[in-house]
Amino acid sequence: MKKSNQSCQTWVAFYDLHYPKWDKDTFGALTHFLSENKVAGFIFGGDQMDNEEISHHTKNKPYYREKASYVKNEQGFERDILTPLEKLLKGAKKIFIRGNHDDWEFQFIEENPQFEGLVDRVESLKLRQRGWEIVELGHTYKLGKLNVIHGEWLTGIGNQGGNFPAKKAVELMSGNVLAGHTHSAQSFTKVSPVEHIQKWMAWIAPIGGRVNAGYLKSRPTAWVNGLVIIEVLEDGNFNLFPAIVNKGKFAYGGKVYRK
Repeated sequence: MKKSNQSCQTWVAFYDLHYPKWDKDTFGALTHFLSENKVAGFIFGGDQMDNEEISHHTKNKPYYREKASYVKNEQGFERDILTPLEKLLKGAKKIFIRGNHDDWEFQFIEENPQFEGLVDRVESLKLRQRGWEIVELGHTYKLGKLNVIHGEWLTGIGNQGGNFPAKKAVELMSGNVLAGHTHSAQSFTKVSPVEHIQKWMAWIAPIGGRVNAGYLKSRPTAWVNGLVIIEVLEDGNFNLFPAIVNKGKFAYGGKVYRK
């Protein structure tokens, strides 16, 4: 049997961390995987920060705006997330997609322009200098034949989305899509009625944040924790594996990874 001369790269995408409302067990399983597997790239898929303290949802609600919380949460993200990750990503490409929660910084500046230059975590954390490529809100990162987005446009006014955001994503983009934002893992396949060989898929990623955040008040949701592993071939084709983390562990390639 001839050996294939095709090589592939392993990438990991991690969505909707919503720090400090992160799920520590899921992040622990992620770092275990990264410590055991050399990856070519890592993608933060958006909403790395929850930003409740500057959100338009908490305006005039000081109960949700803890004193000094903006700085405190930035320092915590540096300590708990960035520094441990960067130690595991030596030599890997690092992508930071801004989500709608990250963009609340800009909305805050629109109302308070006197703070321009101060309320911007990409700058204050020196992400570009640390080797992170920044993908702005509404833009796409191309990974082979996969379009990686945050997915904020999959929901309408008031963040009310339909039941099938994966279907909406693949139909709007007419290509392969990985998105997050809605927190409920799912996939959908679109087939061309003219060229039957043309098929596209879209996936909604599981999340790194809590699936029972306090504001939900224990309402039932379809949210699940996890990460996405992507194997990209030289020709741009790929295989994508959403890994669901349950009780701090998941299995991939015959091995269990845990917090």
